[in-house]
Amino acid sequence: MRRLAVPLLLAAVLSGCSATEPGSPSAGQQTGSAPATGSSTGSAPVARPKAVDMKALDPCTLYTAEVKSALGVRLVTERPALADYGQGSRTCSNNYEDATYSSSIYTLVNGGVDRLRQTVGEAELTPARVAGYPAYVDGRDVSGLGPACDVYLDAHDGQLLLVNAVGGFGEDRSTVDGACAQAKKLAEAVGAVLATE
Repeated sequence: MRRLAVPLLLAAVLSGCSATEPGSPSAGQQTGSAPATGSSTGSAPVARPKAVDMKALDPCTLYTAEVKSALGVRLVTERPALADYGQGSRTCSNNYEDATYSSSIYTLVNGGVDRLRQTVGEAELTPARVAGYPAYVDGRDVSGLGPACDVYLDAHDGQLLLVNAVGGFGEDRSTVDGACAQAKKLAEAVGAVLATE
């Protein structure tokens, strides 16, 4: 698993205005299925189902009974936070009935999409939309560890929700494509829960 190790290079201060009349849209609000909830890059509003502050989120709460049942999640465990992801980040890991892959969910609170592009590299990221959130997928074979895939959801300005899947725990059938399929399934499921937080 790749860690974000480069210090935050850019901080954006967002300001806006809101309508004084109830029910009137605020500046930057879009119509459609995903409201504009801010700007990760400071240039344009980001269409998200809901902006969720990652500093206030316990990622283990995203593993609802429905998510566990649908994906065959066997065990969910809170893990120590990773310093690389910022002060106040949190980690929750799981394994599945099918032991080919395991997964983790991380809250990244020290930078958003711009920082992700700088630390992981624009060329390594495949843009996607997951559970209505802008997302970025990074699948690769990690030397000595096996196949892995990270799915980054743009959950809040300057913050990301990272959902990953890793294989290779004695399972010869794990692949990068399989890790990405597993990470995307989990990201879709927990992203839907995130939008209700």
